[in-house]
Amino acid sequence: MRGPIITLIVVVLLGGILLLVNLARTPADSNQAATSSVAPVAAPAQAPAAAPPKAADPKAADAPAAPFPGQAKYTGRTEGNNAAIAITVRDNKVSAYLCDGKAIEGWYKGSVTDGKVDAKGKGTNQLTGSLTDGKLSGTVSAEGRSWSYAAAPVSAPAGLYRAKTATGTTGWVKDSNGQVTGLTNDKGAVKPAPPLDPNSAQAIEGGD
Repeated sequence: MRGPIITLIVVVLLGGILLLVNLARTPADSNQAATSSVAPVAAPAQAPAAAPPKAADPKAADAPAAPFPGQAKYTGRTEGNNAAIAITVRDNKVSAYLCDGKAIEGWYKGSVTDGKVDAKGKGTNQLTGSLTDGKLSGTVSAEGRSWSYAAAPVSAPAGLYRAKTATGTTGWVKDSNGQVTGLTNDKGAVKPAPPLDPNSAQAIEGGD
């Protein structure tokens, strides 16, 4: 009888020990399984660093306008073909004339500085401009109005002409096609100019 009882006691003790071992291991194993089942989270991709902005080229900002020839003349038209314009340059001195052949005209005198024309006329009349690819363009104002203009280089007999009398002045613009636009201002009264006679009219150069 003692043999089976001892065997039974040993079996019960072993069963209890195994139960305790299983209970002790279960949480750790569960945690390990849970940990191993979670996929690793990838680190967020970093955006490539933005390239630093390019510094402005100070030489481009300070680049002077194209230089004028020592002596040159230009003729052209204002925007809308409203008026003819002639501009002459000599040794950086400027003389210019604007005329629509009807009622509006303006004489201008000034200089070229750093490749830019700045000439003034009566009252608030003003003319500015600069060269691009050999052509002159800018703005001109006369009698309270203002226009943009474009003028191309020309050679004689094209250019700016003027004739003076005791009571008035006549101005003409002759373009490269031979077209002449002019006005006579006699004691403040403006009227169409007579035909241009190069033998009696003076060809105006810059500074005249």
